[in-house]
Amino acid sequence: MNNNKKNKIIFSVTVEELQDTAIKKIGRKLTDEELYTAIKGVESGLLFGINTILKTAIEEAVN
Repeated sequence: MNNNKKNKIIFSVTVEELQDTAIKKIGRKLTDEELYTAIKGVESGLLFGINTILKTAIEEAVN
C-alpha cells in the first residue's frame, strides 16, 4: 500500500461544519467555550463507537 492510501483521511468533522450545524440548530455560532465543549463531545462520541464501526466495516468488507 502506498503512502497516499496509508494517510488518506476516511472521515473528518471540521469546526466550520460544527458551526454550520449550530447555526441551523440554535440560530447562531457557538462561543469559544461552547465550541470547546462541542468538540470534546464530538471526539468522545466518535471515539466511543469507532472500534465497533471499524470491526463492522472490516467484517462487511471480507464477507
